[in-house]
Amino acid sequence: MKLIFNKHQLLTLAVLISALGVGCSTSGTSILLGDRTVYPATDPTTIQILIEPPDQPHIAFALVEGTAATDDYFTKKKTQEAALKALKEEAARIGANAIILTSKESSPYGQVITGNTVVTSPGFATTTAVGMGFEKITLSGRAIRFSN
Repeated sequence: MKLIFNKHQLLTLAVLISALGVGCSTSGTSILLGDRTVYPATDPTTIQILIEPPDQPHIAFALVEGTAATDDYFTKKKTQEAALKALKEEAARIGANAIILTSKESSPYGQVITGNTVVTSPGFATTTAVGMGFEKITLSGRAIRFSN
């Protein structure tokens, strides 16, 4: 099967590929709470993910967030993994040992639609369109540091 594109379709395809290549919308952010004590960074691979506060003594010292978008990772699973990685990296950067997850949000953004209209006879036309939307996944939580 041979694919044939017209100039407009090739331009649309080039713009779409360029947009996907420079999307880069993965990020981690944090807001320090309380006395704003600065802790030494920890290793992101050792950050524990919790759904409830632990029994052992700890201090919740920041709100953290990790966000990733499907235009960078193409699947929801990979996007969620990237958001989790961003969350852990941010928590480690500020010295956390664990994160108590508080929310997971998914929000649509952006859409690319390309189409073509063909006139089949006077007064009749056929239009075909292809669309693709993007989604951002945001994981939020409280960064904690275990007490000695």
